[in-house]
Amino acid sequence: MKTLKLIFENFLPVVFSLVLCFQVKAQNAETDTLTSASYKTKYTPIPFVAYSPDTRLMFGGFLLKQFKPARAGEETRPSNIQLTVTYTQNQQINLSSSYTVLYPNERWMWKGETGFKKFPKSYWGVGPGTTKEDELGVNYQNFKLKQTLLKRIAEDIYLGPQLQFSHMYNVSFKDLNDQPIPPPDVTGSEGSTNVGLGMVFHWDERDNILTPTRNHYLEFSTLFYSPLLQSEYSFQSYKIDARKYFSLKESGKEVLAFQSLMLFTSGDVPFEEMGMVGGEIIMRGYLEGRYRDKNSIQAQLEYRRLISGRFAAVAFGAVGTVMPRLRDLKTDSTKWTLGAGLRYNINKADPTYIRVDYGFGKETSGLYVTFGEAF
Repeated sequence: MKTLKLIFENFLPVVFSLVLCFQVKAQNAETDTLTSASYKTKYTPIPFVAYSPDTRLMFGGFLLKQFKPARAGEETRPSNIQLTVTYTQNQQINLSSSYTVLYPNERWMWKGETGFKKFPKSYWGVGPGTTKEDELGVNYQNFKLKQTLLKRIAEDIYLGPQLQFSHMYNVSFKDLNDQPIPPPDVTGSEGSTNVGLGMVFHWDERDNILTPTRNHYLEFSTLFYSPLLQSEYSFQSYKIDARKYFSLKESGKEVLAFQSLMLFTSGDVPFEEMGMVGGEIIMRGYLEGRYRDKNSIQAQLEYRRLISGRFAAVAFGAVGTVMPRLRDLKTDSTKWTLGAGLRYNINKADPTYIRVDYGFGKETSGLYVTFGEAF
């Protein structure tokens, strides 16, 4: 374990750079030979200034590639690769790549995420009843890798293995006066390296991955972390992500979207692997991780309407909570958010949005400027 930590702490920047370079080089080299002749590959590079309550102002660059592999016809939805580099007003660094590759006739699907973060943020403790007075500052560096390979076993239904590796190090805590304090009594507060293996069940009938307008998406996934895999802690996680999209008009100009997201964990769970409420995806208006515990249940509803040309508007609401055990679920600990937003389409052929959302809840609010629909 010590050797593994030493390798990643000293050679992490090199490893991550090689991963990014390999992905970009491989995809560029394949453009002529692997891209379907009936689909025009599109690169969208965007320098940007964005904002979220977790980061304040954010500066960086974003590259989106939308493509189809060779021999992929109309029956195959476009694949995508996203690369992001950001630096924030809170002195946070984020380097990340994510991709979903759909092979001809969608018989196979490859999904992956790679990311490095140097990420000062707030930490309020564990449980649904934490208060503003519990807030601490936590600083850490984190490298995370996730890979999933799915095989179609029935129409629109996939099954396959997944691997997740996470290395969190250089962890330190401060009080609100910026003075160093001892780490709190929570798993992973001094850093950890964890490796998990599991399975993914994936039922996906969405018409578009990045901007769906109809049908549904259902994912059930498991991850088992064990010292046998060189994981520092032994724990398990189970995730259910269910989404339904109703096209209120045949053209897809009005959409009602629903998502239910649940994460259940057991064992010795590091605090950054727990279920969390808040962020730019669900429970917008709460800072990411404002509430966390071993289990989380959240749901959101969003109305989307095309206004004119490339512009669209949305209105959304969400509820969610966290709990140590399912039997501890209490309705009076449920949090809520409401909000609205605007969208600008950067690709008319395959709609992909720049997203501006404002969400608020009880004594909290947040503005988000980012890419892609929330779900």
